[in-house]
Amino acid sequence: MNNKKSEIQISVNTALQASITPIGIDFEMNRLRLGENYCCIFAITDYPSECDYGWLSKLTNIPGTIVSINSEPIDNGEAVNEISKKIRMYRGQAASTKDPRERQRCQKAADDQEKIMAKMDQNGEVMGKWNTTIMVLSRDKEDYNSRCDRVKNVASILGCKIRVLSNLQREGYQQISPTYPQIKRIQETSSRYFPVSTFVGGFPFSSGGFNDGKGFYLGKNSSGGLILLDLWKRGSSRTNSNITIVGGSGSGKSTAIKHIIASEYARGTKIIVIDPESEYKDMCYNPLFEGNWIDVAGGKGGLINPLQIRPVPPDTDDENAEPQENDSIGDLAIHLKTLQTFFRLYIPSMDDRLRALLDQALVELYHKFGISWDTDVSGYSANQFPTLTDLYNLIAEKAKLKDNNTVYYEDLKTYLEGAANGADHRLWNGYTTINPTSGFIVLDTKSLIQMSGTVLAAQYFNVLSWCWEQITHDRKERIMLVADECWTMIDPRCPQSLEFLKNAEKRARKYEGSIIVGTQSTNDFLDPEVKFYGQSVLDLPTFKLLFSMDGKSLKETTELFNLNDAQSEYISSGQRGTALMKVGNQAVIVRFELSEERLEMFGRGGGR
Repeated sequence: MNNKKSEIQISVNTALQASITPIGIDFEMNRLRLGENYCCIFAITDYPSECDYGWLSKLTNIPGTIVSINSEPIDNGEAVNEISKKIRMYRGQAASTKDPRERQRCQKAADDQEKIMAKMDQNGEVMGKWNTTIMVLSRDKEDYNSRCDRVKNVASILGCKIRVLSNLQREGYQQISPTYPQIKRIQETSSRYFPVSTFVGGFPFSSGGFNDGKGFYLGKNSSGGLILLDLWKRGSSRTNSNITIVGGSGSGKSTAIKHIIASEYARGTKIIVIDPESEYKDMCYNPLFEGNWIDVAGGKGGLINPLQIRPVPPDTDDENAEPQENDSIGDLAIHLKTLQTFFRLYIPSMDDRLRALLDQALVELYHKFGISWDTDVSGYSANQFPTLTDLYNLIAEKAKLKDNNTVYYEDLKTYLEGAANGADHRLWNGYTTINPTSGFIVLDTKSLIQMSGTVLAAQYFNVLSWCWEQITHDRKERIMLVADECWTMIDPRCPQSLEFLKNAEKRARKYEGSIIVGTQSTNDFLDPEVKFYGQSVLDLPTFKLLFSMDGKSLKETTELFNLNDAQSEYISSGQRGTALMKVGNQAVIVRFELSEERLEMFGRGGGR
């Protein structure tokens, strides 16, 4: 038998080849080409005589630049000799020139050098030898020229002298590169004596934006600098990871929310979205997220039984401590408070007498199912709890009894007819069927828009209470809840719904939770009937993103968040895709500059 040998054709991995191939560098007289980038290296050849705090940060934070600063400690005696030479030189030039303007400049330069020398003698000022080089780079030639002009203009405004390193671009690139030592020719060209305190007081490495050192890219500040945000960072005024997002229709609010949750999902955070507008459906179905889209407005697999008791989570004042044995008032007692709010939202016209009878009926019903005040329901399954049919039948039985409360039980039976047997039974009557398996969950409530406001408010609250159970289930798992268009659950006749959300915001930090409250307007939250809780819901979050708005909402937002005139004017300017971000007493403009690929990820539903 003959063994035939054949050559195997190995395909070339062009992507890998491109990633490891060294980029080309071409040096010209006044610029260089670094791969596809146009670059130019400048050097600061003189520094200003009078400086404000932070002066140097204006030069070192220009977008599209790389700045290298080298310092060399020197003996003050050497510095004095050098400054003396400069004073003599400037005085001589002032005496010999016939140009009045040049004479004035020389005299001022000599006076400035004398001031420095006086500081050294009288105050012990320490001098240093400084070398600052700046590389501008951009792939677009027009943008490259614009950035070069900006660098020169900023340097001129600061009082610095700047020059292109002509015929020294190669040496300038080596000077900036961390793989080379300092280049002698560059040092001779641009090293200058300057007071150490003045240079350090320029805060060359500070930034006007936010940079937490880790986290995700949020956007760019007004100067084009990157904002790197870590929502889970603690310290100073950053006491929680919650966000308030306010913005009118078309302002970019939905895009910002989608960008934030996509970034946090990539970091391993579990995402739960309450979606009243079906804006997150496409995003949920994107293969990058592999989410669970659940119709909680009567759809299959989306039923949340309001009578199912949620276990009381173990609590502690120290979020780093291990939870202790639960000594609360009990799962049943706490859930009855939740049910009181639920029924207030669903049936606001029910009077106090009927509510008291309903509470008694609920307690009796739970006892029939073996659930008392001391029962721990953490091990119970969904079908071990009563349903609204059970509650309706119990009340119907009581209505048949001939006593003083018969007429009232008849009224209760009538009120519950819709939830047990009528149009609303698909929402609440049955065992809980919702059982998501993904780390990206969208709870869609859009179909509720066709129903009454009371049904919408009650179901939003019901869904919100289920979400809170998910957040508190595992205090070590990071979960972000997005309560978009949160105003839909607000009813001035039932402020308890906002009280529930306020308490959730206060406690979420203990369970590694983050709550995003999104709304188009602050009006509903600041209604006099609910303002006590509504104001807290908007103000408690550490982070506030305020998009374009006007009218009454602008006025209320300005007062609520204590905005100054400039901040208020900015959010009234109507710029789409930009927001004012407040973190404690700090404020920064955020421009949400996202790629087309990123926006495509978000889908068609809003947010584009």
